[in-house]
Amino acid sequence: MFVNANTRKIRANFRNYLDHVMTTGDRVLIFRHGKEVAALVCREDFNALEEVSGRTERLMEQRHREALERMRVMKGRMRQDL
Repeated sequence: MFVNANTRKIRANFRNYLDHVMTTGDRVLIFRHGKEVAALVCREDFNALEEVSGRTERLMEQRHREALERMRVMKGRMRQDL
């Protein structure tokens, strides 16, 4: 579940919001001037986000290496054709 709060409410009641997140696992979506700017999440959600982020980074690195290898192979073929 999400709880919405603006930055003024967060500053005035940070401890209460933190306790709420810790006890319920709910996420607090923080707004500034009507725009979503941040979120307060429990540690488990943060860990899951970090895990996904790490997987994504590793996948992107792997794809980059594969693309470079394909380019090297193509470059070698072009040289042979000359």
